[in-house]
Order: sequence, then structure tokens, then C-alpha cells
Amino acid sequence: MDLLETVRKRRSVRSFDGRPLDKSTLEKVLMDAANAPSAINMQPWEIHCLSDKERERLSLKLLKSFKERQITCGPGAAGKIPEIFIDRARMAAEGMTPLVEEMGLDFKTFVNTGSLKFYGAPTVMLIFIDESFPSERMTDIGIFLGYLALTAHAHGIGTCPIGLVTSYEDEIKEALNIPEAKKLVISVAMGYPDPHAPINRFRSERASLNESVRWIGF
Repeated sequence: MDLLETVRKRRSVRSFDGRPLDKSTLEKVLMDAANAPSAINMQPWEIHCLSDKERERLSLKLLKSFKERQITCGPGAAGKIPEIFIDRARMAAEGMTPLVEEMGLDFKTFVNTGSLKFYGAPTVMLIFIDESFPSERMTDIGIFLGYLALTAHAHGIGTCPIGLVTSYEDEIKEALNIPEAKKLVISVAMGYPDPHAPINRFRSERASLNESVRWIGF
């Protein structure tokens, strides 16, 4: 698949057709994604890949904790988020809502419990980093995540990065026996997209360059 075609067509998938992903295919995706650049080639990402019953078992644990703690989706912020970014999130929610309702579901429930169910994906990758790294190395994780999403798409696999699970990091570490020194950065739901699911028709808009780029010396 042409690189630019992959970049332009890849979108988050929130409904999967149920077919499992075999280990050999996932290995190919990860080997391709590992070409992502990182500072001094440290490649700080650590991945726990769960499939089938193990993925289901973790989801049940997260849903139980959600009922008790009620931590919901929403970007964490150190301060007030500028309105321009809030507007983009609002537009995305408004675009998804009628598609979710077409599926007979409530939007908030779909997003919150759906995130903790990994939207029914057969596989989830949990991406960790050792806490000894400075915060700047989160950049490396972000680059790797981008490569992972694009290489998966090139292999015919849909993905959806999911951040809500980081609020339930303690439960995940306990369930998977992960050392305290590891920090959960994000999860990625992976599987073959369901072509008939209304939610998979959703396409978010992209901001114009004028909103994000300042040209100097041109």
C-alpha cells in the first residue's frame, strides 16, 4: 500500500468483526512499527499484547473498577484547555453520536465502557515505558504509536488508541503482574474492522494549517 494513501485513509476503528489476529501477523506489524525513530535509538517502548480470553479477562476487571470509581473519558489537563481544542472534541462527539445511536447505544456509555472493552477488539496492545526515563521520552512513544497505527493499517488491521485505561493502571499492573517501575502510556485496540458497523463510517475533520502552523521567513 502506498505510504501517503495509508496516512490519508487510516482512521480509528471502534467496531471489529470478531476474527482473531494471529501472532505471526502481529509480529510483522510490530517489526515494521519498530522502525520508528527514538532518542539515541533507546526504543523505550515496552508492549504487552493480550488476545482472546486474556483480553476479555482484563476488560471484566476494568469494567468492575469503572462501576466503583466512575472515571470517564476526557483528556487530562494541567490547566484550562483553550476553547479551540474543546471545539474540536465537541465536533467529534457530535459527529459520532448519531452513528452510535443508530447502533441502539448511548454515546457516553459507548465511549466509556467501550473503551474498557477495547471496543470488542480481539487484541489489545498496552504500551508501557520505564519510569526512569524523563518525560521527553514520551515523544518516542508517540512516534512509535503513529508507526504502529499506520503499519497495522497497511497490513489490513484496524486500530483505536485508547487512553482511558491509563486511569486504571493499578488494576492492569495487578492483573498482569507488571512491575511498579513501569508506566502505562496508552492502549491500542486491534482487529479487523466491521464494515457494517455505523460507527466505522465516522471520519473526523482535520484543522486547517492556519490553525496550527506559524510560518516564519517564508
